Amino acid sequence: MQRRLFLSRSLTASLAFAGSAATLPSSLWAADPAAGGVLRRSRGGTLTTLDPHRALSSADLEVAADCFTALTRVDANGAIVPACASRWQISSDGRRYEFFLRSGLRWSDGSAIEAVDVVASVRRLLQPETGALLAYRYDAIKGAANYRVGKAAAQTLGVSTPARDRVVIDLEHPETDLLKLLALAYIVPTRLVAERGADWSKPPAIVVSGAYRPVSWAQNGTLVLERQPHVLSVVHGAAAIRRVEWLMGVDDTTRWRLFKSGELDLAQIGEPSVLATARRESPKALRSTPFYGGGWVGLNLRKNLIRDLKFRRMLALSVDRQVLVDKVRVLGERASESLVPEAVLDYPDRATPAHASWPMSRRMAEAKALAESLGLSRSRPQRLTAIFSSNNLTQRTFLALDAMWAPFGVRLDLRGLESRAYSLALNQGDFDLMDYSPFSAVQSATSFIGRFQSGSFLNYSGYSSTEVDRLIELAERQQLATERARYYRDAEALLLRDLPVIPLYSGITHRLIGTRVRGWTASAALASPSAYLSIVSS
Repeated sequence: MQRRLFLSRSLTASLAFAGSAATLPSSLWAADPAAGGVLRRSRGGTLTTLDPHRALSSADLEVAADCFTALTRVDANGAIVPACASRWQISSDGRRYEFFLRSGLRWSDGSAIEAVDVVASVRRLLQPETGALLAYRYDAIKGAANYRVGKAAAQTLGVSTPARDRVVIDLEHPETDLLKLLALAYIVPTRLVAERGADWSKPPAIVVSGAYRPVSWAQNGTLVLERQPHVLSVVHGAAAIRRVEWLMGVDDTTRWRLFKSGELDLAQIGEPSVLATARRESPKALRSTPFYGGGWVGLNLRKNLIRDLKFRRMLALSVDRQVLVDKVRVLGERASESLVPEAVLDYPDRATPAHASWPMSRRMAEAKALAESLGLSRSRPQRLTAIFSSNNLTQRTFLALDAMWAPFGVRLDLRGLESRAYSLALNQGDFDLMDYSPFSAVQSATSFIGRFQSGSFLNYSGYSSTEVDRLIELAERQQLATERARYYRDAEALLLRDLPVIPLYSGITHRLIGTRVRGWTASAALASPSAYLSIVSS
C-alpha cells in the first residue's frame, strides 16, 4: 500500500520541488557540454528504480519510457501507435485482442524478443510479488483480478501466445483503455529477472527492450543512458541521440542555473519564483503544457463533522479557486471544479456542480448560511488537521485555504510529513483533510473517477455509493469510448454532489527547451521520451 500511496504524491513533488540549491561540482559531465550527440535533461522528483514494473514515482515512469517498450507506445503527440506489435485485430464483441509482433525485435544484448517474452512480462507485471502500482488497471483481462491478489495461477491469466509472433489477450469485458494501458506494460527480460533477482535492473548489466540502456547511475543522481545497438525506429522512435544524461535530485533553482549556463538542454520546473524568472528572462525557451493531472483536497468522510454533506458543501463553496491559482500557486493552472483534468480530451463533457457558475458573492452567502446552520463561528472555530507530503507550495495552498475558511468558523492545523509518514497517516485515516494530486500516465477518465469505487485503494476518503459503483462498473464494461464517457459523467455528477474531495485545479507542466533540442512536441503525456528528440551543434 505504501508504494501505491507514494505514487499519488510523487507528481506534486516533481511539479513543485522547493528547497535550497544543491551543492554541485563545477562540471557535472565527463564530456564537453557542447559535444554532439549528448542530451542533458533534468526533472523534479526522485528516481527510485530502473525496473519499470516497480516504478514508484513520475521520475521512474519517465525514465522507463526511455529504456523499455511494449506492444503499443505513446508517440510524440500523445497518440497510441504500434510498437512491438505491428498491428492488431479486435473481436466484434471487444473481448479478444490479437497482436502480431514485428520481425527483428531484439533485446539490447542482441537476443530475440518473442511473444513468450511479452506473455511472461505481463504475468510479472500483474503478479502480487511485483506489487506494480498500476496492476489493478488491467483487471479487465481474464483472470487478472484474482491473479494479482494471489488467488489464481499465472496459467489462468487471459494472455497467451498461439505462435512465436502472436500474442492474444482475452478480456472479461470490453476495455476501451486497453491499448493505452498496454503502452505501460513494458517488456522486461524475465529470464534475467529469474537468474539475478533484484540485480537484473542495475547498470551496466541491465538488459532493456527500449531505445536506451542505462550504463551508470551515480550517487549524485546522474543517470547515464546510451543508445542500444538494436533500435528500430518504427518501434522506439528515431533515437538519433547517442547518449542521454539525466540529472535527478536537484531543485528548481539549480536546474534553472544549469539550463542558463548551457549544462542542461531540457529541464522541468515547477516552483513559482523560478517559473516567474524563466518567463521573464527566457520566454522563448519555456513550454507550458496541460497534463493528465490536477489538484484536490481530500476529505475524510469517516470523521463526524466531515460526514455532514452541508459541511463539505460549505467548504467547497467558499474556495476562491481563481485566487488560489492566480495569486497563491502562480503556476498557470486552470481553476476547475470537475474531477477530470482538461487535458483528458477524450472526456470532453465534464460534470460540474450547479454552484460552479455562481458569482463568489452568492457562493459566500450560501456558505455563510450553511456555516450558521451548523453552529460554526469565527470566534469558536472548528479545527481540522490537514496533512500533506512536505512541500512549500502545498503548504502555501493550505494556508490560503485556511484564510478562506476562517470567516466560516473553520481553521486548519497543518502537518507536513515525509513520504513514509504521510503514507502511514493515510493508511490509518489519521487526518481530516489531505492534499490529493491525482494524475494518470495515460489519457483516461478512469484514473480520476474509478478511484472512488468502493474498495479502491485510492479511495482515501472512505467514500461509498452503490449508485456510483454501479455507474463505474457500467462505464468500464462499455465497448464504445463515448458510452463509457457517458456513464462516467453520470458518476462524476454524483461525486460532485457528494463531495468526497474538493476539486481545485487542472494541472500544467513547464519545461525549458534548449536551442540545441529538436523534435520536442507539446503533449499531455507523462513522459517525453528522448528517442523522439534530436540535438544540433550549438
